[in-house]
Amino acid sequence: MSVTILTLLATTIICCTTAARILGVFPHPGLSHHLVFLPYLKELASRGHRLHVISHFESSHADIVDMLIKGAKFNNNFTAPDTSTFSLKGKWEEVFVLHEFARGTENLFGVREVRELLNNGSVEFDLIITEHFNSELSLGFVAKFNVPFVLLSSCALLPWTESVIGQPHQISYRPSASSGLSQRMSYVERLNNALIAHGWDMVFHAIHRPWSRRVIKENLGLDVNLDLLATNASLVLANTHFSINGPSATVPQLVEVGGIHINPPKDLPQDIQTFIDESEHGVIYFCMGSLLRGETFPAEKRKKFLDVFEKIPQRVLWKWEGEELPGRTSNIMIRKWMPQRDILAHPNVKLFISHGGLLGLMEAVHEGVPTLAMPIFGDQMTNVKAIKHAGAGDILDYSNLKENEIFIKVKDMLTNPIYTQKVKMVSEVFRDRPISPMETAIYWTEYVIRHKGAPHLQSAAVGMPWYQYYMIDIISTLLICIVAIILLLRYFISKILSLLRPSKKLKTN
Repeated sequence: MSVTILTLLATTIICCTTAARILGVFPHPGLSHHLVFLPYLKELASRGHRLHVISHFESSHADIVDMLIKGAKFNNNFTAPDTSTFSLKGKWEEVFVLHEFARGTENLFGVREVRELLNNGSVEFDLIITEHFNSELSLGFVAKFNVPFVLLSSCALLPWTESVIGQPHQISYRPSASSGLSQRMSYVERLNNALIAHGWDMVFHAIHRPWSRRVIKENLGLDVNLDLLATNASLVLANTHFSINGPSATVPQLVEVGGIHINPPKDLPQDIQTFIDESEHGVIYFCMGSLLRGETFPAEKRKKFLDVFEKIPQRVLWKWEGEELPGRTSNIMIRKWMPQRDILAHPNVKLFISHGGLLGLMEAVHEGVPTLAMPIFGDQMTNVKAIKHAGAGDILDYSNLKENEIFIKVKDMLTNPIYTQKVKMVSEVFRDRPISPMETAIYWTEYVIRHKGAPHLQSAAVGMPWYQYYMIDIISTLLICIVAIILLLRYFISKILSLLRPSKKLKTN
């Protein structure tokens, strides 16, 4: 017993002495993004680390000091559009839309608690954790406190995040998050992928990063070279996994933690539990995510789904923010908010109809539920094509929905066992890891703390000029040498031939 007590005391002492002071900075107001990071932040706090978190959302954790940003949250505030944005023109427009979203994040400097934190000269941190998305305002805190930092990505890595850690873009087989392409690309698709990846990266460096630098200078009085500072990132934790996003070579600074937000399922509300339990033919779960309001779903598109649901024996759970769903049939239950993760875990849920958001797709894959998706913008098409490539789902064209096509695909995915078999196979690979996504994230975060930023993880490619990275200087030198050799050979050959050729004088004699 004394040994046990001593062990517990030693563990307590070690935990206390290794507890880190961590600042989390999350200015982006999208709930779907924050839902990726929140379980991770809570777990760090539960393990004894002391966290201050700047964000739009309450952590509801006793050991986290929240500093809440005022302003609009991207949570069921958007009207569903009539068409998707997956044309090349639409992709170019989206990068500028991201900048408009970023411009609304500078209000984090107006939070009283944040100002007090910045003005308190005695405050110190061991680590800063932040999302690397459409702005780099959080790097101002890195410069202010001069500490190591970890970058988080809620989706497949964006080009500018790949650049800061020297991660190869792998454009020939790795679709850019916003490209809407699959891994198997034709020549034209690879060309589009290259244009989107490098185009977005150029826009970020030309517009987003200078804007972040200017706002940091205005609010913190620091003129920060973000091109240089961003490359000091100790680690990138990405919400991806090769079973869904495809395998790729990665640098040590990049760690995949796809599914980090997936907790063990909880008990469902009794009315939903009963609705699913009593469904003889199973249940379809229909949700368009946390951003778009279901009630704004265009009436003509909504009617097509209602007509299809009327023809099938399955029950439907539909996330719908309105008080009533016009044309709702008896087999449909609506709720303004659904416990999605817990619903998908129920064995009687047979199909997930979605917009293709990465969190929902991962939850469906984790539980082995096929997905029928109609992507609208962002990374949704890329996510869904990855699922379709694995045989675990299918796609509807949101811009041109047809009732007959919806009916055929819904019926096929409910009755054809191949979809369930394929998604179960993907689920097994997704779940089969030496340690969980959460344990992986915690281990590497604490690794960075233990090793004072872990600079030994950094690739020599970080900060390397593009012409060196792509060996343009070497290739140019080789080409010059080859051309010089060819010219010299030509010169000597012409001289030899002229010597061998009889002169005109000899010919006349």
